[in-house]
Amino acid sequence: MLNKVPGARGIGNDAVLNATGRSWQEWFQILDRFDRKAKGHKLTAKYLHTEHQLSGWWAQMVTVRYEWEHGLRA
Repeated sequence: MLNKVPGARGIGNDAVLNATGRSWQEWFQILDRFDRKAKGHKLTAKYLHTEHQLSGWWAQMVTVRYEWEHGLRA
């Protein structure tokens, strides 16, 4: 049996790059500049959706992955 990582943690770099045009590292740099830590989840997802034209689903996935990678989500 495979141990699949659930949700955004299981999305590889190639998948995010193909779907959004940016790698995880590029999205993390964008969210560092946006200051996700100060602005919170909801405003971050909205920012990605409106300013970077991500679908609602991808805006959530990028936000959640950033939060996991930066210790903001259990």
